[in-house]
Parts: sequence; C-alpha cells; structure tokens
Amino acid sequence: MPSPMQFLEQEIFAITETTCQAMLGLKVRLRRFQAILEPREDFLTGRVEISGAWNGVVLLHGSAQLARSAASEIFACECFDVTQQDLMDAVYELTNIIGGNIKVLLPEPSQLSLPCVFGTTPDAVVVPEAEQVNNLVFDCQGQPLFVSVWRRLDR
Repeated sequence: MPSPMQFLEQEIFAITETTCQAMLGLKVRLRRFQAILEPREDFLTGRVEISGAWNGVVLLHGSAQLARSAASEIFACECFDVTQQDLMDAVYELTNIIGGNIKVLLPEPSQLSLPCVFGTTPDAVVVPEAEQVNNLVFDCQGQPLFVSVWRRLDR
C-alpha cells in the first residue's frame, strides 16, 4: 500500500505535467538523475502558503531561462521581448496554479495565500519550522523545475 506522500507525489506530478502542457505547451518529465537545488542567481522561486486544516508551503524553483520560455508563451511574445517583470509574473502564475491544485488535495478547510516570487537564495530553498514532505524534480526544456511541499510543524 503506498504511503500518503507517495500518493501526493503522483498527484503533484500530474498537476505539474498538466499545467505545463496545457498552459505553456511544454512537456515535463521526472528527472532520471538527482538534481540538487542550490541557490543560484539565475533561478527564481515562487512561494505560496496554505493555511487552515493543513498548514504548509508550496515552493516552485526554476531557472530564469525556463521562466523566460513560460513568459513568452503566457504573454504571446518573443523570448527576447520578455521583461524581468514578465519573468516574475510567469512564475507567480505557475506557483498560484500548481499550489492551488495541490491545496485541493489537502484537508479542508484551507486557504491559499497570494504567491510571492523572488530570486533563489539560501533562505528561499527551505521553510523554517517545517518539514519537506515532497520534492519532485522535473526536466522541462533541458532545465530542472523543482516543486516541493513543506508541512509546518508549529501549527
């Protein structure tokens, strides 16, 4: 019998795959080899909080190059026309959609915060006073895309 987190992994995979395919026309697949998320200047992090019957955080980490491809598709423009704000807006939208769909899998009632987006720093890759319950790494256009779920320990 699979553990609840294994079930959640399958759902996170399906949510991410469907979102990237339907919204961006981009194929994603689980990485066959481990990728380590290290704070890098060329990565962006989207973060959304879930609170209520279940308390935690969904983090989305991806390269600026991947965000540029997403923004180009979302805003129907050429990659070279994408602005820094467009990059942030694209990660914001992806974080909101993926986080919102993950929230649906969790105990109710729960609320989803507005997402925030920032550069990937050492503080961005962990959630204090929380345990990481899932971390899936996808390949999308040859770039890693990290989707992690953290459960708060203090609530």
